[in-house]
Amino acid sequence: MLNETEPVTIEVIAVRKAPVGGKLLALVDVSITIHGIEFKVRGLRVSREIMNGQHATSVTAPLHRDNGGKWMSTITFPEELHEPLSDIVLNACIEQGICRMA
Repeated sequence: MLNETEPVTIEVIAVRKAPVGGKLLALVDVSITIHGIEFKVRGLRVSREIMNGQHATSVTAPLHRDNGGKWMSTITFPEELHEPLSDIVLNACIEQGICRMA
């Protein structure tokens, strides 16, 4: 196991506002570069949620259906990446007026 840390760059490529009325607020595409290797994640879900009795906005991985028809995350981000990724995605949605800062 490596004990090194590598720089990670996250850039929002596109923000697509969802139709009004449901929990889904937007679908967001990002480019993530780790150790010089870039990959794109399309369809991050920005949703309206109620957490601990409070209104909140969440960022979750894209979803797909497995062979049994159950919805599953298409990608699982390590904990160290999930929080900064969520912050960047939410800031992009705030800038576009899709959601607002609490």
